Amino acid sequence: MEPIKTSPTVVAVTCASLVNTLVGVTMIGAQSHPEQSSLQTVTGEVSVVEGEFHMAKNSQGEDTLDVVDKSYVITNQAGETVRLKLTDHTRIEKRVNPGDRIEAKVSQDGHTLSVTAIQ
Repeated sequence: MEPIKTSPTVVAVTCASLVNTLVGVTMIGAQSHPEQSSLQTVTGEVSVVEGEFHMAKNSQGEDTLDVVDKSYVITNQAGETVRLKLTDHTRIEKRVNPGDRIEAKVSQDGHTLSVTAIQ
């Protein structure tokens, strides 16, 4: 039996395809200084809000719960699951919850620029 000959490119493409198949979620990221050459609009229903929370104090010194959303997993009109990664630079008008419909502006290189709740 002869060994299969391959190149680093074939291995990378195969690994990326395998990860995408196993995970089943498209990852759309956000970065601090996105390039705004061409925007894509992504709409869908939020199925998961991923994030973290911690205790904080408000200006009156009272304990508050600070919620920080890290990503939204949505289902688009084609039935595909899309993960929108959020950062401090992603403009979010209002926090959304599972079941809400949103519209997100995503740069050509996959950076989530803004998220807006829609009716």
